[in-house]
Amino acid sequence: MLTDKEKDLLQKSILGITGTNQKIKTMLIKKLGLDFDKREVFKKKLKEQIKIKKCNKDIFYIYNLSSDIWYLVGDQSTDYNFYTKRIILATILSKLYLKILNSKNYNKDKLIVDIENELIKVGKFNKFKSQLSTIFNNIKNQNKNKKNFERGY
Repeated sequence: MLTDKEKDLLQKSILGITGTNQKIKTMLIKKLGLDFDKREVFKKKLKEQIKIKKCNKDIFYIYNLSSDIWYLVGDQSTDYNFYTKRIILATILSKLYLKILNSKNYNKDKLIVDIENELIKVGKFNKFKSQLSTIFNNIKNQNKNKKNFERGY
């Protein structure tokens, strides 16, 4: 989870930005850029947790971080979208953290490109999901209309 100081920092970084994707991109660059500079600390902490098989609230860190980011963006969803948005962002964060921690020649420029690419992939997935939903709704409505015109005996 983000500290209050980090929340303030991220909130200030998106002032004046209107698009949700641009807000998320800006916050990811800011947050992961700061974490990028501390990657040796993260590696050490991760190794200690694995060594002692520690399982505590840190296991939910990435999900909670994604939830905080969505909250700062202004997300007010309450249905299944609440969870899917957070899970998708947590997946993106997981990929990026793994690259930060494991790639020796990974730098902040590559991080920015990867963030942009991941958000493009999510946009394509959302477009596909929307088209699929439209197709199913059309089929559902056609079946309802057929039932209204059938004659019973």
